[in-house]
Amino acid sequence: MQTSSARLLRALHGLLGLVAQVVSFGLLGVSGRNGWFCREADVERWNALAGYRGLRDPAVRQHFNGTFFAFEAAGWGPNQELITNLDLRYDIEYLGADKAPDTIRARLEDGLPAFFFLWSPHALNTRYSLNRIQLPVYTPALFERGLSDYPTDALEKVASKQLAEIAPLVAKLYSRFYIDNAAQEGMLAAIDAHGLSVMQAVCGWMRKEVVWQAWLPTEKLSCDVGHYAVNEMSCAPCPPGSASIGGVDAACALCSPGATASLGILFNHAGC
Repeated sequence: MQTSSARLLRALHGLLGLVAQVVSFGLLGVSGRNGWFCREADVERWNALAGYRGLRDPAVRQHFNGTFFAFEAAGWGPNQELITNLDLRYDIEYLGADKAPDTIRARLEDGLPAFFFLWSPHALNTRYSLNRIQLPVYTPALFERGLSDYPTDALEKVASKQLAEIAPLVAKLYSRFYIDNAAQEGMLAAIDAHGLSVMQAVCGWMRKEVVWQAWLPTEKLSCDVGHYAVNEMSCAPCPPGSASIGGVDAACALCSPGATASLGILFNHAGC
């Protein structure tokens, strides 16, 4: 019987193999950031609540019932460290990722106090007037010790490293593809507030030619030797017994009798 350690090692080996086949195609354009939030109305009532020190005010603590709502499961994540290290006397209610959005949404809808973990972009940020509570300025060293704000994560586009070989123009389109936080938040709002499906929201965004025009490759597809143009965007290897010189509008031609080809590249009879 295979031990759990052996199964784990096999899984890690497979994961590392997949990672080795993936390359970056540049930044997506969206930047994600975790943080602590409350209503903007709470900050209007207690100006000091714009920063974490305002959470120490006994009246603020009482307003929030001394409770911080977390997305993570109990005992995971930096929130407990932050609350302890910043001398904030709040209990954490660990909601879990599945339950947290609906619980926080219900409190916001019902006008109940809400001091909670969230990230942006997120649908709740687009539907409600929320305030990000300023924590100590992020540095890797301070964050590691549970003493600073969360970092900003710039999301990357990744794909198989073979994409550029199989479909070079698709790879170029993908590398030029760009979406920023404002566009993503607009689609989240369309889904959450107006009941659109994901497809409807995306189609509404994509109907604007200015959005996607800059993504389109301007050059014509050029295939490598031994490949032919499947369509305007991708190349494929020539079938056995045929060859191609590659280039723009590449096509495969059958080899002449007596000529041979490997991977679409001729080795005999240059006239094939």
